[in-house]
Amino acid sequence: MRRLAFLLPVLVACSLAAGAQAAGDGSLVVKSGAAPFSAGAASASDDTPVVSLRITGSVIGRVVDAGRIIIDGGANCVNDPQVVGAGRPLAVKQSDTAQKWVGTDFTFRAVGCTFTVVVWGSHVNLVAAGHGTVRLAGMPETPSGDGKYSLNDGDFKSLPGTQTAKLSVGDGS
Repeated sequence: MRRLAFLLPVLVACSLAAGAQAAGDGSLVVKSGAAPFSAGAASASDDTPVVSLRITGSVIGRVVDAGRIIIDGGANCVNDPQVVGAGRPLAVKQSDTAQKWVGTDFTFRAVGCTFTVVVWGSHVNLVAAGHGTVRLAGMPETPSGDGKYSLNDGDFKSLPGTQTAKLSVGDGS
């Protein structure tokens, strides 16, 4: 029932976003993504993000198991990202505008600016609409079962075992 309660708003948002997309916009959907992540270390250097996205548009999602997210809207963004269930945001040393959250079973939303969103963990679910670029990764030793993704209304594919090069969401600008 909890899954349905989460997926229903996501599906509604997707259908609304699809009807209101501007020329050049595309979409990204990640279902139950997972990549190497150390839950105990909030900044382990060997962790691989499931999603590393820079997009002008909207991003909503949920991390069911342990995870970490960094969202940066830049200095000109007036819309703060929202993260529910992961406590207060933490500072990010490398940026004055980025915020980091670490937790289990949290949701997030970043709407209306150009956002950089980086998500680590397992059971990562994400829907994005707009234009920009993304890098995706799954588990290195798992040819399937580490999640799926669909880019620009394409068929769902298994997440790759190593991080992809930059892929375009929409026209990619």
